[in-house]
Amino acid sequence: MTKHFTQSRLWTTAVALALVLGSALLLSGQDATTRRGLPKDWSMHHVVYSKPGGNIPAAKLQKLLKDPRYILQQELRAAMAAPPSLPAPLSALNDNGPADIAPATTTGPLPRGLIKALIPATGKEAVPAPDTQHHRIHKDWSVGIGSNGTTGIGQFPATFTQTATPCATDYAIYNTGLGGSSSQATVVAYNNIYASCNGGVPTPFYGYNTGTATVATSVDLSLDGTQIAFIQGNSGSAASLVVVRTTNDGGSAGAPTTPTAVAPASYLGCTAPCQTTVAFGDSHSDTYSSPFYDYLSDTLYVGDDSGVLHKFTGVFLGTPTENTTSPWPLQVSSATTGGALGSPVYDAITGRVLVGDYLLNYASTCEPSATNSAGSCGYLYSVNSTPAVQQSHQLDYQYGVVDSPIVDPTTGQAFAFVGADNTTACSSGPCAGVFQFPETFAPAATGTEVQVGAGYEFLLSGAFDNGYFTTGTGNLYVVGGTGPQNNTLYAIPVASGAITSPATTGPAVAGNYTNGYYAGGLQVTEFYTGTYDYVFAGALMATTNSSIGLVSGYNVTAPPISPSTAATGTILAQGGPSGIVVDNSLATAQNIYYSTTLNATCTTSGTGGCAVQVIQSAP
Repeated sequence: MTKHFTQSRLWTTAVALALVLGSALLLSGQDATTRRGLPKDWSMHHVVYSKPGGNIPAAKLQKLLKDPRYILQQELRAAMAAPPSLPAPLSALNDNGPADIAPATTTGPLPRGLIKALIPATGKEAVPAPDTQHHRIHKDWSVGIGSNGTTGIGQFPATFTQTATPCATDYAIYNTGLGGSSSQATVVAYNNIYASCNGGVPTPFYGYNTGTATVATSVDLSLDGTQIAFIQGNSGSAASLVVVRTTNDGGSAGAPTTPTAVAPASYLGCTAPCQTTVAFGDSHSDTYSSPFYDYLSDTLYVGDDSGVLHKFTGVFLGTPTENTTSPWPLQVSSATTGGALGSPVYDAITGRVLVGDYLLNYASTCEPSATNSAGSCGYLYSVNSTPAVQQSHQLDYQYGVVDSPIVDPTTGQAFAFVGADNTTACSSGPCAGVFQFPETFAPAATGTEVQVGAGYEFLLSGAFDNGYFTTGTGNLYVVGGTGPQNNTLYAIPVASGAITSPATTGPAVAGNYTNGYYAGGLQVTEFYTGTYDYVFAGALMATTNSSIGLVSGYNVTAPPISPSTAATGTILAQGGPSGIVVDNSLATAQNIYYSTTLNATCTTSGTGGCAVQVIQSAP
């Protein structure tokens, strides 16, 4: 028997056992009597596992197969292909209804990520192809979460799904981006989220006022769905980690419950709803970094606006505490450069944290200037368990590495997304691009870049297709063209885990440049149904109105894509969408969750920012 055969059989057997015994494995250390489902939060978009090959070392394979995130990915992707039976009313699948937009006369500041074009458009740019797929994306519901409320550009709602009673106990969670009060929740969750539940109208599952400061970044979920963790704090003011034990108490966005506040030492076992708060030990603020939770060690990592990485222990299963033993909190981006940290990603296999730094505001010392044309942020960092910090070569020369990298623990590779590199290869200026690095890269490493259109604004993360998950060979989809061209969907070929040039140019997903604006490239989310593979992309500016964005779906089951690839469906979103989460409760449809990023008239109830769920019906 060969070593290759032994490891292949071990992988097959272990995955089968993981799926059968997943509940016991994932709830280890938690109360197995609590509701059981599948958590999906922002971090699932940034830690992905390609299938282990026969040449993977046995010790690494054993660690991989015990990793709760690996087991969750197998369960989530299996659930995509085998959803529960929930009939949907025909009206939900045949009437796309009005979009969540305000009147066309909307005025106010541009959404972050839009800037007046420095180079005028020629009128010959590629524009989005007509929607010929019978408008397969349809509005299910949208509800108000407060005036100016939003989950945020680049931030994600979370879902807890696939429970035994999906109408009652499947739910979607949105941070509101607003300070709390007796009439405003900071976080809100909804059940009855499917078209066949409660007449298609969602019900508040809980809404919490956790304090007067805002929750502007994504929420983390515990494995059993009973606890959430997030960062709370106003821009420029000290931030705190907040951990909440939740219950279905009927609080809502406009009439929230205030959880009982307890000391960290009293949090374990407190009666829900209850919360504890741990202030950042250095009193730094956090504008854009979402917390990353490690299920194995009950540890959480988060960055701050001063380039410092924080580590908290005992988050859900003990006493939430920040590690302040030197060198923690850890200075990652040099204090002299002024780079703020994005959201960190932790690999439980290597014990490394991967994170980028970015330009927080124009007062930052990493802002490009007449004497410093390149700025001094835009790096990728790898932090080992010592902890020691390795810094890459500078990757982005405009706004920095705004979004988290995507990390594949199977291969030990990281993928960083940049809006403006240091070349002149795209329209005689910089390109947007994706860089690949081993997690253990050397100091000043340059990585491997694949360019994805003209660059200027930031570029957020892409998504791998099903081929990558099953074989390590496929495509990485990303919305490039952040400079003088319309935002465009690109497919980067991946061969045996390595990205290769050139990227395949797909359809334009927005008309921003045609109408005078450069636009940041928003995240892409992938979803495999067991038969079809889809990607969903957001855009900040659909056509002529700079305040109205777009959500588009594309069938990527049989690549390659091309500029003429038609969307499976589109729907307008005021200001563009937040990050997009997709689940599958229907054998014939996908449920798509996001929030608007500007105020709108929400189609189910309320005004202001809207928490949204739309459905993509079957082909």
